[in-house]
Amino acid sequence: MGHRFRPACLLGCLVLLLWTSPSYALWDGPLSKPVGWVSNNWSRFDRFLATFDPAGRYVRQPIERRVPALTFKGFYRQWSDVLLTSSQTIHNRRRDFRFLQLQNLLELESHYQLSPNIEITNISHFLYDGVYNWQDSSGLYGDRASETLRGYHNLDRIVRELYVSYRTHNLDVVIGKQQIAWGKMDGRYIDTINAIDNREGAQVEANEYEFRRLPVFMLNTTYFFGANSLNFLWIPHFEHDRSAPYGAPWALPFLPPNAESLLTSDEDLLMGRKDFFGNYILKRRRPSSGNWGDHEFGVRLDVSMEPLTWGLVYYYAWNKSAQNFIVDRAIDQDGDIHLILQPRHTRLHHFGITADYATSFANMPLVGELPMVLRVEGLWTKAVEFQDTSRFGATGNLPAPNFHINTKEHNAKDVRRMVSARRRAGLGERFKSGGHVSRDTMRAAIALEFALPGNTSFIFQPSLLYTFDWRESLGSGFGGAIGDEWNVLPVVFVGRPFRFTRDRLNLSVTAIPWLSGPNRKWQGIKTRLTASYNFSQFITGRMTYTAFSGGYGTDLYAIYGKYDNIGWELSYEF
Repeated sequence: MGHRFRPACLLGCLVLLLWTSPSYALWDGPLSKPVGWVSNNWSRFDRFLATFDPAGRYVRQPIERRVPALTFKGFYRQWSDVLLTSSQTIHNRRRDFRFLQLQNLLELESHYQLSPNIEITNISHFLYDGVYNWQDSSGLYGDRASETLRGYHNLDRIVRELYVSYRTHNLDVVIGKQQIAWGKMDGRYIDTINAIDNREGAQVEANEYEFRRLPVFMLNTTYFFGANSLNFLWIPHFEHDRSAPYGAPWALPFLPPNAESLLTSDEDLLMGRKDFFGNYILKRRRPSSGNWGDHEFGVRLDVSMEPLTWGLVYYYAWNKSAQNFIVDRAIDQDGDIHLILQPRHTRLHHFGITADYATSFANMPLVGELPMVLRVEGLWTKAVEFQDTSRFGATGNLPAPNFHINTKEHNAKDVRRMVSARRRAGLGERFKSGGHVSRDTMRAAIALEFALPGNTSFIFQPSLLYTFDWRESLGSGFGGAIGDEWNVLPVVFVGRPFRFTRDRLNLSVTAIPWLSGPNRKWQGIKTRLTASYNFSQFITGRMTYTAFSGGYGTDLYAIYGKYDNIGWELSYEF
């Protein structure tokens, strides 16, 4: 455990040293000349960085001069995370790599003003992650299952957003591919409109949602009346969540013995056409844009009653994560029964609330005036499908299947063709529940945000995930608790800039403990220490230490207990 806390202690000491401004007393010691030389050269370098904007000077400005109605900007971001522990085997996973990501992202954003009220916006992303090519690892093969993990190579991911907007004093109409951020919390509570690229798993941070959401084509209309607004969404295009597949850095490390040798040699297993239990997985059934009944709809009302603002949300949507439903069974030459599973997205009804209340407390001890914002978000979801292991086992009591396969001769593609033939003949689809049960879920959060002296921000955000009518045989489902009936996450955040750096240096600490009940109790804690520095208005650097500790066995943070890492990021905006 000691190796996990050494970096935290070092960064903690740095925080304590910098938390109070240093003395500016003159020092005329024997090292004054070398110190002065370093200071002078740093000043020159700092002045150089203040005007260092090659893309803005040689790309953005010439384009905007040539096309007066066009606004052009962008950024380049390089960020990397490296493990603090050496290569090892974790839960049968061969973790023979150190870098969790070596991502390079170039964003180009343009706005073209067709008229005073009509604008065309395009945002393009070009991403390359070098973890699969720049380190010699046999445990990283996720790019074989999804090339998008290594780099964006198709228009769907490169052309991130493309829409036309029409804006007047009381009406906004936006048509095209876009993302909508309804929520403001650390975590996604009412922020359910877009699916998310969850390639970083437990590592993903709230400030990365903007880049990880998956935009979709929609009609986004907002009507403003006074200080209030009514937002309506019509979404014909569906996009599903993307999780880290086998062989990705943040893939779940739980694997059966010898699993990775099977994954690298069995394409059906790697591509998700069958699982480790010998079950076959059919092609995912997804909503169709051409079917009006498969479209999604959302409505949000926001009312301003200063200092209180509140809102109501309804979203008729599909579950962005597919669940495997039992659709048939087959028997092989050895008499073993195999389930035929099909991933399906199910309909969900989301009912949400949101509220913000700003106030200030006067004459508080030690701090004087204390501004505060109280923020609330909650989402009730009806009829979420949960996989029920007791129902999966109950299928063995049904009549024996007459669907025969030869596992030595037939691969998963053969089984798919057989199932299709059986369906055309009117057979199959004999399991009504598919091994699932429906449950309502709730997720909610309350955030207290305080503005302390010295521009210090303090946020306390207790959050709740709850599954109604829960039982131990249930798996996971949208909005519900993970591995238990309820989860509580009391997020704590403290951060401040430092005046002696002209507020260019900012240090912050975030702690996210995970509590559960009635079985698991304590699932561990995630701690994130961050130091960021604004070198100029164009260039920002950041270093982050992330640690997972506590919990036991399959608890959420315990499974990543040996994934403590240091990350650094450099961003250039133009």
